[in-house]
Amino acid sequence: MLFDKYIYKLSPEEFYDFLTSYGKGVEVLSEGESFVEFALYEPVKGLKPVKVIKVEIIKPENVYRPIRVKNLMVLPSWIKPVVIRQGGAFGTGLHESTRLCLGLLQEELKPGWSVLDVGTGTGILAIASKRLGADRVLAIDIDPVAVEECRHNAEENCVEIECLLGEPKDVRESFDLLVANLELDIFRHLWSKMERLFKHTAIVSGLYGKESVREFLSLCGLKPAKIRSLKNWYGLVLRI
Repeated sequence: MLFDKYIYKLSPEEFYDFLTSYGKGVEVLSEGESFVEFALYEPVKGLKPVKVIKVEIIKPENVYRPIRVKNLMVLPSWIKPVVIRQGGAFGTGLHESTRLCLGLLQEELKPGWSVLDVGTGTGILAIASKRLGADRVLAIDIDPVAVEECRHNAEENCVEIECLLGEPKDVRESFDLLVANLELDIFRHLWSKMERLFKHTAIVSGLYGKESVREFLSLCGLKPAKIRSLKNWYGLVLRI
């Protein structure tokens, strides 16, 4: 995006008087015994600029990248870290279906929503939901190892998540958003129990190939609001 950059030149005395009254930061370009040349990104009443140029403002996100020094990672404030132990449960964030879910969560999850993560594995999607502003997060899995991994990782990330041993039929309430990264065969058996568990939005993934997507959509009877793909894996957003 292009902005106007106003270049001004004043005597040192005039400049420091101006700086005191202006009350904002300025960009000093050069200075000598008799002048100070500086730039602002807005016109100033009573001051005539030496020149006005067009400049492109680069977003901090495009410049400031995470920096790793051995086992330390320095992150910019807008990056929300999720720490996952390499344990015995599925979900390190490397698999395409997990990455699809993480991307769709950032697009769909509204702050304050409640979230149900079905088949949580390590809890990565549940933790990410909490990091993204979810109020209550319930993560369930039928594998006791996964539940323990989820609890450990929630503690490691300093977030409050309910990690419980169970399956959809055991859940007695509905949530604003449901996220499920499962295989098609599991959806075949469980979708009828899952469809009552979300009030607004469902994010589903773990579907490989277009045929799997078509079968799942036929199974659920809903039109997808969004479809994302990554290396032939698919993630869907459903709304009711």
